[in-house]
Amino acid sequence: MRLSTLLLGAASAAVFVVLGHPSDVVAAPRPQSVLDASAELGDIEIDGLIDEPQWAEGRVFRGFVQRQPVDGQPVEHDTEVRVLFGEDAIWVAARMFDPDPASLNARMSRRDNLSTVDVFGFGLDPDRDGLTGYIFEVSVANVQSDTYISNDDQFDGAWDAVWASGVQIDADGWTAELRIPLSQIRYEAADAPRAWGISFRRRRIASNEESFHPHISQLRRGWISQFGTIDNVRVASVSRRLEMLPYALSSARSGPATPGDPFFDGSSAEGRVGLDLSYGLGAAFTLDATVNPDFGQVEADPAVINLSAFETFFQERRPFFVQDARVFDFGLSGGGRLFYSRRVGRAPQGSGPSGTLFKEVPQNATIQGAAKVSGRTSGGLSIGALFALTGTEHANAQLTSGGTIAEYLVEPRSEYGTLSVMQDLRGGATQIGVLGTAMRRDLPGDGSFDWLPSTAYSAGVRFNHLWRDRSWALFGYFSGSHVRGDASAITRIQRSSIHYYQRPDATRFTLDPTRESLTGRDWRVTLEKRNGEHWVGSVWAAEVTNGFEINDLGYSTRTEVLDGGVAVTYREIRPGTLFRSYNFGFRSFHNWSHEALDDTWSIGSWHDARTGGNYGVNAFGQFLNYWGVGMNAGYAPPQVSRRQTRGGPTMVMPSTVNVNFNVSSDSRKAVSVGAFIGLNDARTGIGGGRTAELELSVRPNENLTLSLSPRYFSSRTGEQYVTSTGTLPYAPTYGTRYLFADLQQRQFSLETRVDWMFSPTLSLQIYAQPLLSSGDFITYKQLAAPKSYDFVNLVPTQVADTMFVDFDGDATSDYSFSDRDFNVRSLVGNAVLRWEYRPGSTVFLVWQRTQDDEEEVGDFRFSRDAGALFRAPAENRFILKVNYWLGL
Repeated sequence: MRLSTLLLGAASAAVFVVLGHPSDVVAAPRPQSVLDASAELGDIEIDGLIDEPQWAEGRVFRGFVQRQPVDGQPVEHDTEVRVLFGEDAIWVAARMFDPDPASLNARMSRRDNLSTVDVFGFGLDPDRDGLTGYIFEVSVANVQSDTYISNDDQFDGAWDAVWASGVQIDADGWTAELRIPLSQIRYEAADAPRAWGISFRRRRIASNEESFHPHISQLRRGWISQFGTIDNVRVASVSRRLEMLPYALSSARSGPATPGDPFFDGSSAEGRVGLDLSYGLGAAFTLDATVNPDFGQVEADPAVINLSAFETFFQERRPFFVQDARVFDFGLSGGGRLFYSRRVGRAPQGSGPSGTLFKEVPQNATIQGAAKVSGRTSGGLSIGALFALTGTEHANAQLTSGGTIAEYLVEPRSEYGTLSVMQDLRGGATQIGVLGTAMRRDLPGDGSFDWLPSTAYSAGVRFNHLWRDRSWALFGYFSGSHVRGDASAITRIQRSSIHYYQRPDATRFTLDPTRESLTGRDWRVTLEKRNGEHWVGSVWAAEVTNGFEINDLGYSTRTEVLDGGVAVTYREIRPGTLFRSYNFGFRSFHNWSHEALDDTWSIGSWHDARTGGNYGVNAFGQFLNYWGVGMNAGYAPPQVSRRQTRGGPTMVMPSTVNVNFNVSSDSRKAVSVGAFIGLNDARTGIGGGRTAELELSVRPNENLTLSLSPRYFSSRTGEQYVTSTGTLPYAPTYGTRYLFADLQQRQFSLETRVDWMFSPTLSLQIYAQPLLSSGDFITYKQLAAPKSYDFVNLVPTQVADTMFVDFDGDATSDYSFSDRDFNVRSLVGNAVLRWEYRPGSTVFLVWQRTQDDEEEVGDFRFSRDAGALFRAPAENRFILKVNYWLGL
C-alpha cells in the first residue's frame, strides 16, 4: 500500500470538518496532486457515509451556480464534491447542504426517470472534446440514472452502465457516494497526466433550483462544451471491458380458440435462451453482439387508427438497438431517417396462399444474430457499424381442400448493415460525417417474392459548422438512395403512396414498368443563430426527388418536394413581475412540387405547385408559481395534394386555420396536471376538428406514481378517400372515377401508467391503453375535376354492408363497394415486475394483454363501445425472463 494512503488517517479529522458545514474553513488539497487510476485507495464503502479518511485526498469542488430559477446567480445552498481516481474506478463524494432535510423529495422512481426528485449528478468528458460524455446521477432515494451524450446536446437515456451508489440523509442535508468503474466508459489511456472534462449537477426540488459546477447556461446551446476541467488525471492502462448477459425465458400464451383450428387450441408454451455480449476493443471502441435476442419485456406499442396512405412510425424500444442509437441517427426532413432499426425483425410481409381455413404466422422475423461496433478516437473520429441477420420465416396454413397443412414462405432471409463515420475538426466546432446503409434479401428462385426489392442502398453526407463561440451554425446533409430488384418490385415502389409515378397529370415523370432500379436524392441546408440572450432563429432550404426510396432499411413518407422556411424566436429567462420566463416566435414554411419548375419564372406555376405551407405564431410563459401556459396558431393556405386520390390526378385542399392552447401546473407537486385543447377549421367545405387532452400525475406516496392521459378527438372531413374505379370511364378525371366521403370520426383513448417502486431495484410498471374509435361515412361523392375541390354527390343504395352506385342515372347499379363505417375497440397493455437482484442482473415477470373488437356501426356511444371492449375476447401472454450479468 502506498505511503500516502497510510498517512490518510491523520487527515481524517479534516474530512469531517470539510463535509460538516460550509462555513468551516479548511485548506484545500494540493492543487497539483495527480489523480491516478492505479492507486490503491483501501476500503471505501459506497454507503453514502463519507467517513473514510481517503476522502481527505480528494479533489474538491465548490461554488455551484444556478441554471434555474435564475440563470447565473449563486445558489441558495451550496454543494461540495470530492473526486478520487484509483483502483480502475472514479470515486465521487458529494455533500448537498440543506437546512431543512425534511423538505427533501425522496420519492422512489424508475431508473433513468429523476425529473421530480432531489438529485446529484456527475458528468465526464474523458477525451475533453466538448462533444461526447457521460452523466451519472443518483436521487436522494438512491435511484440511479445514466446518460450518454453525443454531439454536445444529444442525450441517450437508454445507455446503461453498471456502477455503485449510496446516499444518506442527516441534519445538514444529504450525502452521496458514487463508484464508476472505468470499464463502463471510453477514454484514451496515457502514461502522462491529462485533463478530463468534468461537471456536477444538483437539483433541489423544494426551491426548484437546478445548479451546476461549472455554470451551464440556458443561453448557450450545448452541454458538454460547457463542462469544466479536472487536471492531472493519469489513467495509464485500458480497463478490460468484457460483459456477457445470457438469458433464459419461458412463456405461456392463452386466448380465444376457433373450433377446428389445428394451430392454436387456446393455450401454448415455449422457452428460449439467448446471449448479449459487450467487448471493449481497446479503450475507444466497443463490440456489442446479440444472439437470439428476446424483447418480451418491452412496453407495447400504442394502438392507432390510421386512415392515411402511409405507415405509422413507432419508436424503437428494443434495448440492443436503443443503446448507442445516436451513432446511427441520420435525420431527414419531415421526420424521416436513413436508418430505421425497426426494419430489422419486422413483421413478415408475405401473405401466403389464398383459400385457407386457418393460418399460423410468426409475429416478427427472427433476428438470428446482430452485432455493432461503436466508438471514438482521440483524434475526433467517431465510427459505428451494425450488421444484423434475420432468418427465413415460414408460416403454416390449413388448406380448404381436404384440410391439408401446408408450409409457405412469408419472409426471406435478409441481411442488414449500416456504417457511420464522423470526423470532428476545430475542436468539434466543425463536423463532417457519412452514413451508409445496405439491405440484401435472399429471394427464392421461383419468383414468388420478386415483388420485393433484392437490394437497397442509401448514403448520406452531413456537416455542421459553428462559429462566433458556437453562436452561429450552418448545417445540413446530402443523401441518396438506390434500390434494385425485379421489374415487378420496382413497379410496386413506383406505384406506392410515397411516389405515385402513375399520376395521370404528372409532367416530370411517368410510370415505367420495365425499370429494375430506382435512384433519388434528399438534401437540406440550415443557417441558424442558436445562442443569444433574446433572439434566435433559422432559415432553411431542402429538396427531395421522386426517386428517393429508403423504406427497406430507413423511414420516409416524403418525396418530390422543394422546401424552404424561416423561424424566429424571442426569449426572456430573467424572472419579472408575472413570468419567470417566456418566449414567443414566428415560423413559416412552404413546399412545392418540382412541377413549379415547368415555368420557373411564373408566379402562377409556383402557386399551382404548392403542396404544403403554413404561417404560424407561438408563445409560452412560465409564471412565478411554476405554472405554464402556451399557445400556437397557424394558417395554411390552399394547396395541391398529389396523394389524396391515391395515384390519381391532383386535387385542391382547402385552407385551414388551427389554434391550440395548453396549460400545466407545477410538476413538483403530489398532484400535477396538464391540459391541451386544439381547434382546426377548414375554410372550404365541412372540415374541422377538435382535440382535448389531459395529463394527470398523482403521487400519493414516495413509492407510487399514477399517470392518466385521457384524450378525445372529433373531426369532420370532406375529402376522405374511399376507392377508385374505371367503370363507365369519366373523362374529366382521366377516365377513372375517384370516390370520397364526408367522414365524421370520433376517438377516445386513455393511456394509463402505474409505477410502483418497492425499492431502487424492485419495481412494477403497468401500461394500458384502451382505445374507442368510430368512423361514420356520411355522404359519398365523386371528384368532379382535377385540380379542384369540386364533387358530384352520389346516392348509393345500401344492401346489408354493400353500397350500390348508379353513375349514369339509368336506375341500374354500375358499381358496388363495402360500406366503410367502422367502430374499433382496442386494449393493449402490459405489466412488468423488474428485480435487479445483483448489479446488472435482472428478473422480469411480464404480463401482456390485448383485446380487440370491431363492428360496422359508425356512430360513437361511449357506454356501448366501452362495454363491447371489455366483453371482447382477450389474449394473454405471461413471460418469465432471467438474465445474469458477467463483468469479466
